[in-house]
Amino acid sequence: MKMSRRGWNNIIIFAVASMILIFKYVELNNQQSESEQQLAGQLLPQGATILRIELPELVIERVGTQWRSEPPTERSIAVIDAWLHITLEPWQNALGGAASSQGVHIYLANSAAPIELTLFELGHQRWLTNWQGQLLSLDEDSYHALFPTTSL
Repeated sequence: MKMSRRGWNNIIIFAVASMILIFKYVELNNQQSESEQQLAGQLLPQGATILRIELPELVIERVGTQWRSEPPTERSIAVIDAWLHITLEPWQNALGGAASSQGVHIYLANSAAPIELTLFELGHQRWLTNWQGQLLSLDEDSYHALFPTTSL
C-alpha cells in the first residue's frame, strides 16, 4: 500500500512540530533550573544597584561616586560588595519564637520602595531573609562581612 504525497506531507509536518516542542521544552527546563540555582541563597536580585543600606547599627549611602557611612567606617565598599555578591545556605527548619529580630532596609536604584530584610538571632546562630522572603543561614564570617562592627 502506497502513501499519497499529502499523507507524507502530514507526517513530515507532525514530526517537525513534535521536534520543535521537544527542543523548546528542554530549553525552558534548563533555563528554569539555572535561574533557581543562581537565585537560591542570594540576598538581593541579580544586577541590583544599592543606593542606601540601613543596618541595625550602621547606615551606608551613595553620595555621587563615593560612599558615606554613619557612624564612619573604613569598610563601606567591602560591606556593599558583600551584600551584592554573598551566597548563603537556605534554612529549611522553623526558628521558633525565642529568636530576636532586627530590620534591614536596602534602597535600590530601580525601586521606589526599599527591600526589607529581617535578621534573626538566637544565641550565636543567625539567619537572614532575602529579597524573596527565603530564610538563609548566616555563618560567623558572613555575618561579620554583612554587619561590620563599628568602632568609635
